[in-house]
Amino acid sequence: MSDTSPDSITKALADNRARWDEVVDIHVGSDFYRVEEFKSGETSLDPLILSELGDISGLRLLHLQCHFGLDTLSLARAGADVTGLDFSSKAIEAANRLAAETNTKSRFVEGRVEDAPIVAGTDFDLVFTSWGVLMWLPDITRWAETIAACLRPGGRFYIAEGHPALWMFEDTKEAYLENMHIVRSYFLDGAQHWENIHDYAEPGVSLTHHRSHEWQHGIGEVVTALASAGLRIDFLHEHDKLVWPGIPGMVKTDNHYYRAPEGAPRPPMAYSISARKV
Repeated sequence: MSDTSPDSITKALADNRARWDEVVDIHVGSDFYRVEEFKSGETSLDPLILSELGDISGLRLLHLQCHFGLDTLSLARAGADVTGLDFSSKAIEAANRLAAETNTKSRFVEGRVEDAPIVAGTDFDLVFTSWGVLMWLPDITRWAETIAACLRPGGRFYIAEGHPALWMFEDTKEAYLENMHIVRSYFLDGAQHWENIHDYAEPGVSLTHHRSHEWQHGIGEVVTALASAGLRIDFLHEHDKLVWPGIPGMVKTDNHYYRAPEGAPRPPMAYSISARKV
């Protein structure tokens, strides 16, 4: 069966949903997500996102792939009227609990990204998504078309994401860039299949649902999809920092980012895009 057949994609997405359902409670209780700090009043949004989003007070905002809603609620605290969407029913349940516990007004709906116009609505001022989201989507063209359908004319889209160039590398040592090898192409077709019993937020936890499937989307593919869907690119920025250690040996420099060690080469670690519906 081809990786691109509808049945194969449906099975892959079901595997991914089962894994994400399983990790919700793990993530809510993990120090990785700093939920207790959020409950005490801190934002979960990192400085890059905050600086590039600007003032969002009063905006109708749609957060795609919101997981258990931590960033969604931080966006609401910043003054936006926010709807969060995720395909995991357990994530939506956890998001609603967290909203009630922190008395933060927001709305959460369950559905895949392409369901957004129906289950979340349209005419949003801003559609937002960030960090580790695109790899879970098989069809980036449909993703961009969905974003355009959800925005009002003149509405804005924003994404911050790990750089797809990181997919190419694998390091056999813990030292930064030591024995770094290119092990896969930047240009990959179809799903990439993984077997991993460990969770990134709590590596010591063994998962029952250890199979996952991811799709590589290069920056050119992403920008072209957005432009083809009728969005004008305002900026494309590349960054030398990331909110997780994308390469072994990266150094955590603060509560938000990992970077290359001092004096070491700095490959692109992340990128961000802002675009408007014309």
